[in-house]
Amino acid sequence: MKSTPSLSFILLVVLATLLPGVAGCGGSKRASVHGKVTFPDGTPLTSGMVLFLPLDRENTLSPRGYLESDGSFDMVTSQPKDGAPVGKYKVAVQPRPPAPGSGAPAAAAFDARYSDFETSGLVFEVKPGQNDLPVKVTKPG
Repeated sequence: MKSTPSLSFILLVVLATLLPGVAGCGGSKRASVHGKVTFPDGTPLTSGMVLFLPLDRENTLSPRGYLESDGSFDMVTSQPKDGAPVGKYKVAVQPRPPAPGSGAPAAAAFDARYSDFETSGLVFEVKPGQNDLPVKVTKPG
């Protein structure tokens, strides 16, 4: 005689399969974040990166966005253009690192205070959906 699995057994198998994926997703919903880094006169910062430091201690991800030649960027957490987890962040802008082996320090075309999360004065909240982050920096000195 052939036995058929009970409905409760089938539900248990389905839940055991689905729950690990659902549990891993809580709190890490990502949203699209793009923007542009410019000086007050509108000219773009053409190299470097934008960094996010989460203010929510439960969020351990620190997204970043690499600047294009027009100053634009798309935030990346683990894959290109995958955005950033929803939440509040301190924001810093880092200069492009020097070429490997050059021994030269990274030269910033902008005021160094923007390179530090504590002194940049930049805070941004990522909300569900599309997010636009215009960043204004000033020149050094």
